[in-house]
Amino acid sequence: MSSDVQISKKFEKFFGKDAILKFKNGDEIEGKLVTIDNFLNTVLNVNGDLKVIKGGKVLFISIVDE
Repeated sequence: MSSDVQISKKFEKFFGKDAILKFKNGDEIEGKLVTIDNFLNTVLNVNGDLKVIKGGKVLFISIVDE
């Protein structure tokens, strides 16, 4: 990861966890959280495919409890 990307320490504990992202348009996506930055730009592993999601589209992120 590039050193110019600032990641809050509070987000690091969620890396590798299952997450659901809800978008402002009402859509949802679920996958494993690969990374997230302070702008909610997110990379999810969805069935082996990496999905890059721009933070401006995200309404909320929910971590799935095991």
